[in-house]
Amino acid sequence: MRTAIVRIAVAAALLTGTARADEAWMTTSSYRPDQTLWILNWEIAGPIGSFANYIDSTSLRGFSLEGRSFVSKNVSVGLSFSWNRFEQSFDKVSIPITNGTATGPVYRYSDMFGIRGLAHYYFSTGALQPYVGVGIGGAWGYAYQQTADLSNSQSNFNFIVDPEVGLLYVLAKGGTNAALNVAFRYTYTTATVGREKDASTLSGIVGIAFGY
Repeated sequence: MRTAIVRIAVAAALLTGTARADEAWMTTSSYRPDQTLWILNWEIAGPIGSFANYIDSTSLRGFSLEGRSFVSKNVSVGLSFSWNRFEQSFDKVSIPITNGTATGPVYRYSDMFGIRGLAHYYFSTGALQPYVGVGIGGAWGYAYQQTADLSNSQSNFNFIVDPEVGLLYVLAKGGTNAALNVAFRYTYTTATVGREKDASTLSGIVGIAFGY
């Protein structure tokens, strides 16, 4: 009888140990970020470099949506989508056309849609959280130009990379965190706009972030 009881106890202990090992394996292998941030930004962007030869006015029409997951206390990775529109009217511009040149008022606009993978490093975990980051991905660009009844357009998909510096100012902490996001971003693309290559911009960004 005692032998049977001992055997049952040993078997129960082995089963319990196996279950705990399985549970530990499941816990360590599953991905659970420390926190996830969703950020909606308003972007004020200005063309620079060769892009400014095509349109040189600052754009107030832009936004971006970001998702960032913290893989450690100071590092997050994620994805972002952005849209910016640049437009300008010129009183008198000479543009090449078939068999000659046309001179007159010109209207131009360009749309930039970007999708990127993100990585950020945060220097603090307090109420003020300065950070640096970079996004790498692709951008679809569309450009349109019209003078009188003559018009042309072009579109292409290109490489995009944009380093940025920013600051999260935590407004509220709890089950859901809220923060103000302020950043400056340099965006480089291999996009061709008109006859200008490698369209690039500088952006000022203000947004609201929610953390879960």
